[in-house]
Amino acid sequence: MRINNDIATLKLVTPIPMGKLLFLYAFTQNNQYRENMRKSSRILSVIVGCIIAMGAQAQTPADSDTIRVQQIDEVVVTHQRQLVKNDIDKLTYDVQHDESAKSKTILEILKKVPLVTVDGQDNIKVQGSSSFKIYRNGHPDPSLAGSNAKDILKSIPASSIKKIEVITDPGAKYDAEGTTSILNIVTLSDRRLQGVAGSLQANANSRGSVGTGGFITTQVGKLILTANYNYRYQAAKEVDAETEVYKKYLQSGEYSYSRGKNKQPVNIHYGNIDGSYDIDSLNLLSFSFGGMYYTVNLNGISSEERYDAHDNLLYKYKELFTMPGYSFYNLNGRADYQHKTKREGEVFTLSYMLATTRRHDTTRSDFAETQNFPIDYKGYEKQNRERFVEHTLQLDYVRPLAKLHTMEMGLKYINRSNKSDSRMVYFGKEQNMISLFNHDTQVAAAYLSYLFHSERWSARAGLRYEYSYLKASYPNGSAEGFHRNLNDWVPSASVQYKITDSQSLKLSYGMQIRRPGITYLNPAVFKTPTSITYGNVHLNSSKSHSISLAYSFMSPKVTFSFYPSYTFANNLITTLRFVNDGIVAYTYANDMKYRAFKISGYIQWHPFAGTNLNLNGNITNEKKSIPTPNLSLSAWGGEAFLSLQQQLPWKLTMNVDGGGKFGRNIDNVYGYGGRWYYYSFSLTRSFLKDKLNVSVFTSMPFTNHDHMKSSIVQGDYIGYDNWEQKSRNFGIRLSWRFGKLKASVKKADKTIQNNDVVGGIGK
Repeated sequence: MRINNDIATLKLVTPIPMGKLLFLYAFTQNNQYRENMRKSSRILSVIVGCIIAMGAQAQTPADSDTIRVQQIDEVVVTHQRQLVKNDIDKLTYDVQHDESAKSKTILEILKKVPLVTVDGQDNIKVQGSSSFKIYRNGHPDPSLAGSNAKDILKSIPASSIKKIEVITDPGAKYDAEGTTSILNIVTLSDRRLQGVAGSLQANANSRGSVGTGGFITTQVGKLILTANYNYRYQAAKEVDAETEVYKKYLQSGEYSYSRGKNKQPVNIHYGNIDGSYDIDSLNLLSFSFGGMYYTVNLNGISSEERYDAHDNLLYKYKELFTMPGYSFYNLNGRADYQHKTKREGEVFTLSYMLATTRRHDTTRSDFAETQNFPIDYKGYEKQNRERFVEHTLQLDYVRPLAKLHTMEMGLKYINRSNKSDSRMVYFGKEQNMISLFNHDTQVAAAYLSYLFHSERWSARAGLRYEYSYLKASYPNGSAEGFHRNLNDWVPSASVQYKITDSQSLKLSYGMQIRRPGITYLNPAVFKTPTSITYGNVHLNSSKSHSISLAYSFMSPKVTFSFYPSYTFANNLITTLRFVNDGIVAYTYANDMKYRAFKISGYIQWHPFAGTNLNLNGNITNEKKSIPTPNLSLSAWGGEAFLSLQQQLPWKLTMNVDGGGKFGRNIDNVYGYGGRWYYYSFSLTRSFLKDKLNVSVFTSMPFTNHDHMKSSIVQGDYIGYDNWEQKSRNFGIRLSWRFGKLKASVKKADKTIQNNDVVGGIGK
């Protein structure tokens, strides 16, 4: 007899004499789950009772003085694995043991991760906020920073991922800058295995987009190497969008209509090589090198019409715009040395990271069919060149003080260099603009954190100090350079109480800072017929505070999490816009006050065998305000997402996903964002002993176009912005696993965790 339980395995190793003694032994598949053996003992007790009862019935009075030995068939009892784990500072989703991960991308699997939402335009939020960072294997991945992240995650198969950690309370160890939450994506790299294994995958859809990639891992002695490469071509039909914008200028009574259509095919290359070498049982070297390359070829056309308060035409024109030269790439490398002492749990880690980014884009606009054209040029070319280099050095030290107490401390130094070359070349009498701007930042940080952990109580308290030196210069002498010194103290604290083995309650406080980037600081002035945009060199870092309460319940059939939180800030960086001589001007300031009460929740339910239901969402009441002009906006809104996985006959697996936004969400202090919804279906089957996986999918098959409308309700002008895009899509995905890995007998279990805990470098 065997009990298969994703937590433990129990075996009968001898034939069973009915009604007599029963000899059993048990072993766990992973030392990590020994505690859960006690739960499996309940199942075992039932089985033992049944066997004894069977033995009592098998003996009769005539032969009661003899013992019959009967071999019974193998019995298998399956127990549902818990995919969600709750710790004091994070939630962990077990991607490796989610069957749907075989046929999904990382972006799709994120829809099932607690507290993470992905909307119909693939925008990612954590705890209802877009202010988070993405790490890979415990380190920041510069390739996954910024708006390109969703496109990259869309190209990476989830089958190459071990787990996804949602670090809800980063604590003092992590950078205070922009780390409200952290998504840590942990890739597969099991140090207990030896050999070579990997996978290949390809996908295509009805819009013409295709993707391909591969993953391979190998271990030779003490050296482990893992490599992956993914490519995605996003066809023009994928972002075939139409827009309509209406603005009414309150002071003059004038109004304008703008209609546009654009297509933008995209090419994305993303890859990484990771390695580690176990010098001995106390010393480990690990390294990583990777990057991404992203190109866009944008083409579009728009029309603009403007009328006075009496509906008389003031002017109109058409604009033909292209972006033939947009390219963005990032290269990054990292090296870590970890040393464990003979004291249990004491670890030194020294880390270094180099990241470099280049962005080149050239946008050309030509005006045609003009009438009463208000400017004296027929077009322009906008050129941007940005270069970014970052060096990071960090030392971390973990020291257990006693059985229940641990101290963490560390030092960090960051050197960032930004260089920007911005140019506007006008085809006419307008004077050309050239702006050369350099922005350098040096950050020195130190942190101290205390951890307490007992059977029922866990606590974490920390303090981080960050000193920043900012320097700006203008190589062409267009303005006078400046520098600034910033000092920030960042406290954090969490306490968790384990009510029962399945329930816990946690209270947390955290503070985050945000420093302005080169785009916000750059004073270069960009003019178009309808707008003017420039940065603000006087911006300072902003601070926000958050308090949260978390309740979690986990059982074999139901996992439930409930997260009310409150966030407030008084000097957030925000976009200001105002009308000057009929032209809309955009710039930035530390002027926004922000208040938000939010409730996030997650439910995972296994009603019966083969069925898995996930519900993820949030509801928020937020208020944003600025002093000049005196504007404020508040509203209730939220998001809800549903995912159903069902096992079907013929070894088929069906997935149904859907979600949307309800209520009113505040886009900015001037207006509200639009509502949206999405839904998708997929069928998956495995062949060749589960090595070949085939999935067919469709998104929004009963909807031809997706619509979203945002509104501007206050400021110097009001209006709306309509957006429409083709939504119906069909596709297929193929993945194939190859190779074989063998168990390494002498590997210690603790080594498995090195991939996840080394470092703590943040950007």
